[in-house]
Amino acid sequence: MGPIASNQAHAYARLSLWFVLATSIATTVHHYYRFGLVTLLLGALLVGLPVFCLRAFRRTEQFVALLGYGAVSAWIIIGFGLFDGWWQSTLKLFLGNFLLAPYGAYFSWAPVGGFGFEATGIIASFSSLFAAYYTGRFMRLALPVARGHSPSLGRTLLAVGVLGLLLLGYASRKQSGYAGPPAAGELIKIGVIVPTQGPQALLGSSFLKAVELAKAELPGTKYRYELVVADTGVNPIQTRAAIQKLIGVDKVRAIVGGISLPGEIIKPYASYAKIPHLCVCSVSRIGDGEYNFTNIPLPEDEAARWVQEAKRRAIGRVALLWQDYPSIDGHLLALRRELESAHIEVSFARRFARDTASFAAMVDAAIASRPDVYFVEAPEPALSRLGRQLKAAGVSNLSSIVAISISSDLGLFEGAWYTDSNLADADFAARFVKRFPGTRFATHMMPYAYDSLRLIVDGFESGRDPAQYIRDKTEYSGTPGRVWRLPGSGNYRSEPAVWIIKQGKPEILR
Repeated sequence: MGPIASNQAHAYARLSLWFVLATSIATTVHHYYRFGLVTLLLGALLVGLPVFCLRAFRRTEQFVALLGYGAVSAWIIIGFGLFDGWWQSTLKLFLGNFLLAPYGAYFSWAPVGGFGFEATGIIASFSSLFAAYYTGRFMRLALPVARGHSPSLGRTLLAVGVLGLLLLGYASRKQSGYAGPPAAGELIKIGVIVPTQGPQALLGSSFLKAVELAKAELPGTKYRYELVVADTGVNPIQTRAAIQKLIGVDKVRAIVGGISLPGEIIKPYASYAKIPHLCVCSVSRIGDGEYNFTNIPLPEDEAARWVQEAKRRAIGRVALLWQDYPSIDGHLLALRRELESAHIEVSFARRFARDTASFAAMVDAAIASRPDVYFVEAPEPALSRLGRQLKAAGVSNLSSIVAISISSDLGLFEGAWYTDSNLADADFAARFVKRFPGTRFATHMMPYAYDSLRLIVDGFESGRDPAQYIRDKTEYSGTPGRVWRLPGSGNYRSEPAVWIIKQGKPEILR
């Protein structure tokens, strides 16, 4: 190699090493925020290996030393600069959370961390680009003159390296996030994420108070527990920001959540963080049986109980009116299957949009179909709008799954019956009212919210990985009675009860 080429190679070698080391140092600081002092060992490895390999090549000009420097640099550039830096920080922040926030699912699901954590990730991402450029130029000039250069050996070592990285990535993906039992008396933060505004505010408020009651009634525990509350907001962007803060900033170690729409957004975050997430929601796909579990009757459970009561009441024809909403669509799909099996005729069926203001034509068509009962299901405010127009038309034989229990005007549904959460623990409502006087006892979800927190605490108190504890827990006796789950399933199930509105108040039919 001539003197000009040699000088260029040495210049590129210096620039390559500087930017590789800059990436390594930024990566070490970046990981320090997640793993603490143990990252100093990683930092020593990331700094020491490229320095050792490059010095060895300059001293011996052996191909193996050059290959070692290239492999270590590639590991740092790709694994830490491109993946950790670009994917997990830069693209996640600027595209997944800002410019293309509605499409955040297509970027990294890593939660947003503190300023130092994300800043070092961004630094690593940009320094890795310079490292890649200068390392490539250096390798191109140095490879032809390296002693013992063998293309076949290079290809073999490259294949082994790629296979090793794939195996390492698979192992890290399967590795549990559980770091062993906490120290005695340690504070454990549990995230509670529910809507506290918008049409689901009543459910969210009752849910939160049920979890607070569960915490207040914990027996003597080995650890201290703190509830960190987050509002899901009224759209996916707000939900995403809330769960990112819970995991990335508040460092919660488990999540109790409610409502299906936010639950679907929360699910991949819990899987990424490898912490248990118990969602009191009826969309079964949220429960994956690994880190995410649903804990409320499934739509088929509600439908079976509704049809059982309908048959007891000798109902032969039913008119269905429901709003376009994921969990409600699930209820209707299961209900129509049960109705068909029970040979109960659907005389009328209409699905309406959330912003529907007038139901007059729909109500007239439903009345003309001469049903024995009118099944209605919608969240507020559509539920009350529909209820008022049905009442004005003289319709009083109403029924539902869950929805009537959360109406803002129960008087509209006097005499209506519906399925909802069971209350096997007869004292639960009395204890709730005593602790939260003046708060409406909205039965739906509350028994399961209470039990979900107790289940997570039991997992920590067992001294095991709480996620594994829940995976192994296929049955328990809780506030709504017997709760069970098939092994491998992510859905806890229980039998709902039948309720009726009497004198403007819900009453369970025993």
